[in-house]
Amino acid sequence: MRISTNQFYDASIRSITDQQSALLKVSQQLSAQRTLLNPADDPVAAGREVALDASLSLSNQMVKNQADVRSQLQQTENYIQHASDVLQSFQSRMVQGGSGILAANERQSIATDLSALRDELLGVANTQDENGNYVFAGYKRDTRPFVQTADGVVYQGDGGVRQSQIGPDRFIDTNFSGTYLFDNIPGGKGGLTVSAGDGNMGSLLLNGISTTDRDAWQAASAAGPFTVTFGADGAYSVADGAGEEVSTGTLAAGAQSLTVNGATVTFTGTPADGDTLSIGASGNASIFDSLDKAIAALQMPDSPQESVRRANALFSAGLDIDAGFSRALEARTAIGTRINEIDAATNADTARGDAVQDEISRVVGSDISTQTELTGELAKRTYTVQAAQLTYTRVSQLSIFDYL
Repeated sequence: MRISTNQFYDASIRSITDQQSALLKVSQQLSAQRTLLNPADDPVAAGREVALDASLSLSNQMVKNQADVRSQLQQTENYIQHASDVLQSFQSRMVQGGSGILAANERQSIATDLSALRDELLGVANTQDENGNYVFAGYKRDTRPFVQTADGVVYQGDGGVRQSQIGPDRFIDTNFSGTYLFDNIPGGKGGLTVSAGDGNMGSLLLNGISTTDRDAWQAASAAGPFTVTFGADGAYSVADGAGEEVSTGTLAAGAQSLTVNGATVTFTGTPADGDTLSIGASGNASIFDSLDKAIAALQMPDSPQESVRRANALFSAGLDIDAGFSRALEARTAIGTRINEIDAATNADTARGDAVQDEISRVVGSDISTQTELTGELAKRTYTVQAAQLTYTRVSQLSIFDYL
């Protein structure tokens, strides 16, 4: 078979061109830091990359959602902490104001301080976020939730609780409504409430209430509230909510407790003939109403009898304020639980995202191992092209006349 000079040149040029094309592709792969430059290179790997990219985008979006919700919950916790601090200060000043050694002007000064704290709490309840939305208005974020009226503070928001997605099938609450935190709080203590009659003339001072027989109270509580009316020499009668007498008894000399249907009230002092107590299941109350009752108690006229009435009024209001403080603590505990759940989800999604990213790198050839191999391949291809070019140059200079 004869090989012409033109055939030789053509074959040599094609060989050099093929080597240069291979070198160029390796160079492009190294420059792009991936071996999969277009779907035609590997259709299966290209399809796998699309699916992995979608999974990675979902994980990244979940991590972003989690960060946003975590920030929002932390801000809400700061607002609730502020409310807790205000209530704690109110309680401290209220106890100070209830001291029997203060003069009327001193109590009035404390009442003025308490009014300022009440207004501060109202400001917290009407807090707006950086976008101007009311934090504690429920779904009605553009409506001022708490408004002062002649009858007290009125809630104008709703009980809506917003949620955000932190996982494919997990949604988490991101707010607390104002009605939950400030307006609809179970009062009293342990589901019980007690108050002394406004017209009491004795020296009985309330200092505690508890359930000592839960079964008995649960069986009887629906018939309450129960009114205890004291008579002479420690005698008393108990009437149900309908005014029907249900029991009678006599306080022993020096007794400092009284049990009605499993609910025990503790006190000091002695009730006078005709004095009354009301014992019942606690209802829901606005924290602002409870604060107003405490302020009003401190503003009672100064007299020996009013001192007892004031102390009993402060005790009853104090139970409701304690309940408000407990509700704030309950909310902060819930926030802590939610943040812990978000952190766990973030750690899981971050790890998942890292794993998906590693798999994408492997599929498209951008992992370290593949890139190291490409670096070696580039050197080999460069050497091959240079060798082909040198060979072509040398051979093209040969002539038969050199051998004649």
